[in-house]
Amino acid sequence: MRIRLATLACVAALASGCLHDEAPWREVGGKYDSGNWFGPRISMVLPDDWMKLNRVEDGLVATRDGFNLQSIKIRRVDPGKPLPHTKKTVAEGMRPHELAEVLLDDLRSDGSANGLKVLETRPATIAGAPGFRTTVAFKDAFGLKVKVVLCGVMIEDHAWQIAYVAPARHYFEQDLGTFDGALASFRVR
Repeated sequence: MRIRLATLACVAALASGCLHDEAPWREVGGKYDSGNWFGPRISMVLPDDWMKLNRVEDGLVATRDGFNLQSIKIRRVDPGKPLPHTKKTVAEGMRPHELAEVLLDDLRSDGSANGLKVLETRPATIAGAPGFRTTVAFKDAFGLKVKVVLCGVMIEDHAWQIAYVAPARHYFEQDLGTFDGALASFRVR
């Protein structure tokens, strides 16, 4: 009996390590919570028909119709670490306009954002903290006109970049209100 119990315990322990989400995406409708136990935990309310990309570390990528049609992206930016497309870094205590400059430079330096134009930049309150909101337009590598609302905020010792990306022609205006509602619900704990 003791051997049988030990065998069952071993099988249960091994099987629990094999259980994880293999699907590339999952429904995220309602309140999304990162569930992070060992760092900042983010939450945001999204409509029921939106999906999230699995295995995104320190952030969220969500869409309704497909990642090329519209997406909301959140990423944590750690101070002192290089950004993907620029040598500039985020520093602790940056003011919103300084953070905007660094995050926009990263977007400008991305090879797929051709002819980037800043349409509007303004202060914004994000998760109760002073941040920025800027709208930009560019053409992607295939010549498609794209619009992005790029928002950023410093909360405690991390910067957060929240972006809404969609083709300018139809999808941008269609889901801009959804993004505004999601941005208003964004929280970091």
